Amino acid sequence: MSKKTKMKCGAIVREVPKGSMKWYIAAGWKIVDEKNPKEVKENDETNSKKTIAT
Repeated sequence: MSKKTKMKCGAIVREVPKGSMKWYIAAGWKIVDEKNPKEVKENDETNSKKTIAT
């Protein structure tokens, strides 16, 4: 088991020791959950042939 946890603040992702997690959380960092990745739903409502100006 790893002693570090991935945390994210904006575009910055760091591996943080579990002992200092409370300070990162207090600063607004979020824990990255790798076990349950979110399913990304692509929005395919636009058709490139319709949006091209001729």
